Amino acid sequence: MKDNYSFLKLPNNIKALDVATILDNLYFYSYHSKYLQKIQKTKIDKEDPHYISTYSSFIGEVYENIIYELLLDYAINNNAITSFVLKGPHQDRYENLKSGLMIDRNDQIVYKAGYKDVTEFDALFFTKDSVWFVESTIVKTTTSLRKRLKKKKALLQILFPKKNVHALIILSKGALGINVFPKYCKVWVTDVLSDEKLINSLMKNNNSGKKFIQKFDKKLHHAKDIKVAMFKYFDTLNYILKSIRKDSENILDFKFLKDEKVLKWFEIFSKFYIGHLNSTSFVEVLKYKEVSLISEDIPLENIQEDQIVVTIEKIKENYELIYYLKINNGKLKKLEVKDNNLIVSNKDPKGFTASEIKYMKFIFKKSYKLNSNEIIKIERSKPKVL
Repeated sequence: MKDNYSFLKLPNNIKALDVATILDNLYFYSYHSKYLQKIQKTKIDKEDPHYISTYSSFIGEVYENIIYELLLDYAINNNAITSFVLKGPHQDRYENLKSGLMIDRNDQIVYKAGYKDVTEFDALFFTKDSVWFVESTIVKTTTSLRKRLKKKKALLQILFPKKNVHALIILSKGALGINVFPKYCKVWVTDVLSDEKLINSLMKNNNSGKKFIQKFDKKLHHAKDIKVAMFKYFDTLNYILKSIRKDSENILDFKFLKDEKVLKWFEIFSKFYIGHLNSTSFVEVLKYKEVSLISEDIPLENIQEDQIVVTIEKIKENYELIYYLKINNGKLKKLEVKDNNLIVSNKDPKGFTASEIKYMKFIFKKSYKLNSNEIIKIERSKPKVL
């Protein structure tokens, strides 16, 4: 019996990263190479971890674009592929829509909510009964990649409820964990990108004298034209808050967390907002948790609105309460208790968490305020993750 992936056979030109037919097109992509060129002009040691990281990041961009160009031709000639989403220089124009599937400022395929990127896809294509998302990377350790797949799959299951969701993973030789990807994944392994002449040429990103080859086929579509099911990102956060707090006796309705649809949401949001507490209650919680070391002092008297936002997240096999607070005229902080330590870290002020917290603070009612006893009760009653 053939599996659903029998139509996806790694062609030789993709395996060998043969750019002969797509060379000129590579010069019409945008590359983040200015900083790399700048540090190359210094006396920086090529074995310096910072240089290696910067150079590898650029190589990753080139690899992704090579894969996309070759995959586009492959899709046109593969009868099983019914639709392929355009990006980069192939799409017509960037549109900053509030929500939906679209091309962002970097010419990448993204799904946005409230003008913020929920997730990005290296490529996206369809067959008769399935939607496939593509992840291509030169990174050797695939643990982080496998974690990201869950969010992308869960989102696509909501956007395309009548389609099966699969992933095409494209890695270069030497990658670890090739045989431990989920069953919904098809894995291709290519040669290592080592063409230094091509890499150095693309680093200068000069397309003078190059000719972009536009592809035309009925199966090629722009992201904004792909019909998706409605998914109201922030309204869903509000619904989750109301639902998870409907159990007044137990504070949180943990049965709600076991619902199949809610489990998909958990993969997308990574955290659910359950309420807020003041700094006095938070200190009492830290005493209960026997916190003896704090990685960074928090000016309790300078917390915006004296409001600390409480979320519940899945950390391995446990549900954990994670806290967020905004310093007046300062940074957004994430606080998590690990053993007897309080780990404090900064969050991107323009990131999704900042947007979510701004929204949740707007809809929080007095009834969503928690005290230390309620937090302790949640800590004592929370079940293991299924």
